[in-house]
Amino acid sequence: MKKIYKNLISFMISAVILSGVVFAASEKKSEDSSSALTFTSTDNVKKAQVAMATNEYLVTAGDIYTLAYSSGSFSISVDSTYRVRIANLGIINAQGLTLQEFKNKVEALIVNNYPSGGIQFFLSNPAQFHVYVKGEVEKAQTLEAWALMRASEIVKAYATGYASTRLFTVVSADGISTQYDLFKADRDGDFSQDPYLRPGDTIILQKLDRIVEINGAVKRPGKYELLPGEELNSLIFDYADGFSPSADKNNIQLDRFTGSKDLYEATAMKETDLHIDTPIACYDKVYVASLQDQQSVVYIEGAINPYYDYKTKKVAEEVDSDGNEVRTEYGTVVTAHTASSRLKIPLSKGKSCIQFALENAAMFTNSSDLSNAYVWRNPNDKENEEKIKIDLNAILYPSKNQETPEDVVLEADDILVIPYTQYYVTVTGSVGAAGTFAYQPDRDWEYYVNLAGGINKAANPFSIVKITDKNGKKLSKKSSIPPETNIYSAGYTPSGSWFLGLLTATMSFITTVLSFYITMKNISL
Repeated sequence: MKKIYKNLISFMISAVILSGVVFAASEKKSEDSSSALTFTSTDNVKKAQVAMATNEYLVTAGDIYTLAYSSGSFSISVDSTYRVRIANLGIINAQGLTLQEFKNKVEALIVNNYPSGGIQFFLSNPAQFHVYVKGEVEKAQTLEAWALMRASEIVKAYATGYASTRLFTVVSADGISTQYDLFKADRDGDFSQDPYLRPGDTIILQKLDRIVEINGAVKRPGKYELLPGEELNSLIFDYADGFSPSADKNNIQLDRFTGSKDLYEATAMKETDLHIDTPIACYDKVYVASLQDQQSVVYIEGAINPYYDYKTKKVAEEVDSDGNEVRTEYGTVVTAHTASSRLKIPLSKGKSCIQFALENAAMFTNSSDLSNAYVWRNPNDKENEEKIKIDLNAILYPSKNQETPEDVVLEADDILVIPYTQYYVTVTGSVGAAGTFAYQPDRDWEYYVNLAGGINKAANPFSIVKITDKNGKKLSKKSSIPPETNIYSAGYTPSGSWFLGLLTATMSFITTVLSFYITMKNISL
């Protein structure tokens, strides 16, 4: 029973100590402002958790540990000698030990002296220490680090534009100098080339020798820093990981940096030229053309969404001048003042217009007049120019018992024209208030004339109206009124009208007849 009580008391003491350590750590702020890489005490609590969850954390000068067992609780610190006194039981040399190895030695020491000690041992505050950076940096300086910080964090944060972010040297506190290659760590996952920092380390950045750029149809485009002896073949096959499946291997361009006002001098190359490795100079650029660059295209013009992305088949997001994301959604009604849009989309050989429209349906808006779409072929050749009408509305929104619309195979440089449908009706002439009014389905001409204040009976006593659709085709008063219809109410105006013209013509005819009659009568007498 005594043993149980002892273990219970030991556990409670450990819990109180741990709570106090966490609380104190959250309240205390770091006072070291020697560099931009400083840490708060809240960070240290998280770092302690990370350190205890990994086998890579090395015991570091400045670490503070908490030990609790049946004889009491103790705060254990590690100094630069790494000889750590454990209560009054002994001294452990912690140099080069991981946290877990150190913990095992401490627990073994306690168990040897107190077999039923109820041991609790943990890292309460990881060490923070200074390292130094110099070489190709803005200025040499002292930085704050901890035992699980890798050298790459400092290299990438402090290198100038002329520094090698690949090769660097670390000089340890005891003077041992080692060179590392970050490319191997980043590309191959060889983290031995990106070491953890230790107290007193000096990181030396060197000037870059050659940095070159490769883009286009390769698997890993980007900028690369080449080592001595590495030339064009290494850049393409080792760094860029070779050609992509769509590469045009006979269309490779090397832009050689000249250092003069012309900057670059272009050289065209083919795959066969790679048998002789071409030297690469600093700032050279290589571009491998893609067969996709030479693919035929079709153009879509008119009432389409300008933010449509044919690659994702979705409407792409746009960023406005304030940096806010905006989007013209599918189905947006485009206003009468919206300019036509033009998109260029790659064309697969043999692609039909129906298939093309179904694949890219998201580019249409509610203002797209799909029923009157057409394919404009050879627009710059008047002799062979064609306009092939295709009812996209019937394709995208088929109805019952509807026959499949006639299809057409698209050709290179065809223009698929999508006219606008503006949802308004215009009323002009002798009405109360001429203007443009919102379209309402299934309304007759009188509805829109009434919106315009009705017909002016004094000017148009017989209610004569002229109705035309957007193509200028005349409609009767019994016709349904489609969008973009124009309704004109005829009538008298001070400058003349149909009624005044008719009256004038009639009076002229009557006068002429009477004059003829009087003349003939006088002749007969």
